[in-house]
Amino acid sequence: MREGNASSTAKVIAASTILLASDERTSDLVPLQAAELCDVFLSSSRVDRALARSARQPVMRSLWQGLERMVLPGIMAHYWHRKRWIEQWCRRGIAEGFTRIVVVGAGLDTLGYRLAQEFGGIEVVEIDHPATQRGKRQALAKGAGGPPANLRFLACDLAAESLPLQPFATERPTLVVMEAVLMYLDALDVDRVFQTLRTCRTRPLRILFTTLATWPDGSSGFRPHSWLVDRWLALRGEPLRWSISPQQVRDFLEVRGFRMRELVQDLSEPGSSGAVLEGEHVVTCEPLAARH
Repeated sequence: MREGNASSTAKVIAASTILLASDERTSDLVPLQAAELCDVFLSSSRVDRALARSARQPVMRSLWQGLERMVLPGIMAHYWHRKRWIEQWCRRGIAEGFTRIVVVGAGLDTLGYRLAQEFGGIEVVEIDHPATQRGKRQALAKGAGGPPANLRFLACDLAAESLPLQPFATERPTLVVMEAVLMYLDALDVDRVFQTLRTCRTRPLRILFTTLATWPDGSSGFRPHSWLVDRWLALRGEPLRWSISPQQVRDFLEVRGFRMRELVQDLSEPGSSGAVLEGEHVVTCEPLAARH
């Protein structure tokens, strides 16, 4: 990410949310409030507002969809298939008694806000890069009257500093969400994140994260692969850095003191619209000490 700039990827995903919700062929993927919130999050600058408008307008929406078909077909729907899995698991965690949700690398995602608003008895903490978080907070203060009282924010650049321990200072069943975060970090930074989570004393602790796949030929990422996406991410200062074979996830976690609970490789959902790309997985794990 370029110094002082909000995440370009976060803005693209927010615009994709608006686009999917405004097209009747894909609107079933997106909760109504998510699109409304993304409109708010993309209100901090003239460029962001223009991006949000273009995602809603039929002519511009068709142009964006045509560009997607040329560059990486299905990526916009893929975002929301991934998000739906994550939201289902978060809601299941809340039903099981988890009362704190920590969203690491929240970007312009709406999940933390929506869960905090719906479940007043839980605590939600969003941890993100200062520049991206600053714009989100400003947009919320201006366009939505501020966040819910049980939602708070902590700024942290995971590529330069350790995950803050403040959210884990009190004993409370805690669910950590790291959606599309680790793939942007170096391997040493990924290790540092898990080391911090392993040393925090909050129990029970459950971690939900996504990872890009390393393929047998040594390549990584989505299939079909797009060099245009790689080039764009590099130009924006957000290159993809870390991936892992799904067969290696269990051992990777155990070496770092965690037990894998679930790993989903196929993010498709029966009856849902939109394509799902290969190459990204959703994983849940917990500290080994939590095993009975």
